[in-house]
Amino acid sequence: MQTIKKRILVETDYLGANVSCISTARGLVYVDSPFLPEDAQKWADLTKKQTGREAAYVINTDHHYDHVMGNVFLTPKVICHTRAARGMAYLKDKRLLKQVIAEAFPEVVSKFESFIDRFEMLPPHITFDRGLSLDMGDATFELEIVGGHSPATIMIYLAEEKVLFTGDNVEGQFPFFGQTHFGKWKEGLNKMLAMDIDVVVPGHGPVGGKEMVEKYLAFFETLESEVRKFQSEGLTTDEMAMKSETIYFFPIEETEDLDERIARIRRQYKLAAEAVLKGK
Repeated sequence: MQTIKKRILVETDYLGANVSCISTARGLVYVDSPFLPEDAQKWADLTKKQTGREAAYVINTDHHYDHVMGNVFLTPKVICHTRAARGMAYLKDKRLLKQVIAEAFPEVVSKFESFIDRFEMLPPHITFDRGLSLDMGDATFELEIVGGHSPATIMIYLAEEKVLFTGDNVEGQFPFFGQTHFGKWKEGLNKMLAMDIDVVVPGHGPVGGKEMVEKYLAFFETLESEVRKFQSEGLTTDEMAMKSETIYFFPIEETEDLDERIARIRRQYKLAAEAVLKGK
């Protein structure tokens, strides 16, 4: 766990997305939640013990399972975009949920199958369409819909500390492109670069500064340039994925399943190439 600006706790080591907790005069504000039950309970206990405060809200940066499944362990007072609230409906389909989790973490499904079978997603407490300002006494959270990674992806700016929580629009790895809007993603990154930011907390990967946003924008520009070059050569998106050098833009952790990891990145590259070619 990392402490930022004295009152912001960030955990980047749980399986799934990064999670954060901000101590305010009116209680704890969480950004996303661990999706494994043991991690979510540990996070709830740790943050309350560390700060001596109770939970006020959890804000979800999108509706994907690795950001929202642990909400129930933190607080029923969930804040998210209206599209995220609608998007959470897929979590009710246990067969689909197991399938989606198994694609990324095959070892998890068998271990936590009973939890998934019992899992019930709480409906959000507060939703918004364009933006929302959350006044917590000594902390002001500015929530803004930006899209990009998903139609429901938001960014959260903690004004007093100049800290930006980007959701999965910035990561330390090759991103997931399953619901992407390529153009909006780039627009969002450029908007972040124009902001007064000291610290960037990404959706996945280590905490950093504005250089993380710059690197992600460079990645998008490199990817788009490569896809356009391949297009001029008449390659299909499958051929692009096999020929791409951009899949190595971010370091690929060497594991026993290295080939499968690379294959998964190639599948994401194909989705990204399709988004570029559609002009989305």
